[in-house]
Amino acid sequence: MKKLNLIALPLTLLSSAAFATSTQVYIEQNVASNAADNGVYTTEAGALIDTSENGQVYIGFDDQGWLAAGYGHDFHISESFTFNLYGELGKWDNGEELLIEGIIDYQVNDNFNVFSGLGYNQSGQVLENVSDGTINTNKFIAGAGYSLAGWDLAYQYTHENRDGSNVGDHLVDQDDYRTNEHEVVLSKSIDDWTPYVKYTYFNTNEGDLYLNGQSMGPIDNDSIITLGLSYDF
Repeated sequence: MKKLNLIALPLTLLSSAAFATSTQVYIEQNVASNAADNGVYTTEAGALIDTSENGQVYIGFDDQGWLAAGYGHDFHISESFTFNLYGELGKWDNGEELLIEGIIDYQVNDNFNVFSGLGYNQSGQVLENVSDGTINTNKFIAGAGYSLAGWDLAYQYTHENRDGSNVGDHLVDQDDYRTNEHEVVLSKSIDDWTPYVKYTYFNTNEGDLYLNGQSMGPIDNDSIITLGLSYDF
């Protein structure tokens, strides 16, 4: 995929071209979110390290207990087409997950690329100290990126179809549901530094949470604004 020089973008927007340096680190801060618990906004940090010309290792964590490690590899089909395969293991205070994504990117010209692919996520959670069943999520991903004079603008759409969860009779359970996520990132490269702003809109009206058989209402939509900074070594 095209060189975006921004690790904090979804990894599906990145490719070996984006990893021209051996190591890239980032930190980002959510500054606005409709669904933030008690007004607490997440701080996230991570690093992306080249292991070969086409392979990269990712490590990320946040202040809410999330930790993840992943590996991505590019397969160059032609000068214009690249297939990226990415796998990740994640863990947080009350659960863990496995993520696999395959993305094919088409470099239209030096400044513009489009991409699309599929993903699968399997997660297991513990809600209020009660083991939850596995949640399976299928993803469709599509987007584009444009760069000019050190500025980069990237968009990614992700549609997810989740099979819901059930932690037992008279406890917490959740319907099957679908979500739509739109993410836009604007960044500016200044020497080895890249400040950026990211806007994410998360939309779902198809899922409800239940407690003891009583509906707790639909899963909230969310609009998130994130400010970040990355540095290339």
